[in-house]
Amino acid sequence: MQRSRKELLRAQVDAASILGATLDLPGTSFLTRRGSPPSTHEEVIAGVPVTTARPAGRGPWPALVFMNGATPDGRAHPMVLRLGLALARTGRLVYIPDLPGVAGGELSPVTLAGAVGFAQAAARTTDAAGKGPVLAGVSVGASLALLCATDSRVAGHVTGVVCIAPYSDLERVMLLATTGSYAFDDGIRPFPVPPYLAVGLARSLAAMLPPAPATAALAEELRSIDPSAPGALEFREPAFRAVGDEAVAVFELLSNRDPKRFGDLYAALPGHIRSTVAELSPLHRAASLRAPVEIATAPRDRYFPVAESQALVRASPRVRLTVTSLLAHATPRLSVRYLAELGRLNAFFVRALEAAVT
Repeated sequence: MQRSRKELLRAQVDAASILGATLDLPGTSFLTRRGSPPSTHEEVIAGVPVTTARPAGRGPWPALVFMNGATPDGRAHPMVLRLGLALARTGRLVYIPDLPGVAGGELSPVTLAGAVGFAQAAARTTDAAGKGPVLAGVSVGASLALLCATDSRVAGHVTGVVCIAPYSDLERVMLLATTGSYAFDDGIRPFPVPPYLAVGLARSLAAMLPPAPATAALAEELRSIDPSAPGALEFREPAFRAVGDEAVAVFELLSNRDPKRFGDLYAALPGHIRSTVAELSPLHRAASLRAPVEIATAPRDRYFPVAESQALVRASPRVRLTVTSLLAHATPRLSVRYLAELGRLNAFFVRALEAAVT
């Protein structure tokens, strides 16, 4: 549908205000403060704690669900809150949920179920206008947004999906986290990543093991690890052996640093864990995407190679990719070296905001 000049101008002003809030661009502070300030509320929706930012005035408003990445602060992360308030100032109703496990980098069927349930609730709220919410996220939160958008209970109620630096194939991420190597299309090559990725993987795999007191003890031990501490990746074998043979197979994979052994160790994992890994991989479900998807990522992301996003582009005609050095994983950054790329990032935000309109 052809948009009027007024609508296009509004979309550009909104995008500039988001850029100003995230990049702290000189001369844009007045845009980030334009209009009446939104109100924020702490709620529990569909069993999930959430910060809701409501625009001034009376609704309903276009809704946006923002799923943050792995950060100990969760939805209270300063950048997350700043972005949520900036989005609410543009007239969007913004939900920022704390999904189960995400703050510690832990992904499991419980995490995905929480995300889907929350997306369903956001689609039903009387405060939201239009056909349904936009699902947005960064890092693992972006991947959860993609997974929700392919779920049959949610897909028909999603207006669009906006992602920054998602992963697409969890099996390849497991190789990356454990060996510091990535399976590119032309072969496996070194791609060092921060230890937080391996710690998050360990927590995720433990959450996929059958529930038992020993499993719960293992999960708590892994959650207590400081990823920045020396020896953080030296997981204790006895804690895994106490759970049983399935956990020992997990330990063997987590302890391996040789990419040539990864395939055999992955195949030795219990079938239900490999099925869960596939279930948590947006690439395996990308063909069923119905809403338009906007992805932005860095050419050399610290955690997930750009190839993860490029694979989604090949898997679905719904996906559009913006590659910009103004992103450092999930965080926008202002650098004079990359000012020429500002236009691409601005266009990404314009398209993302256009998705969240009535």
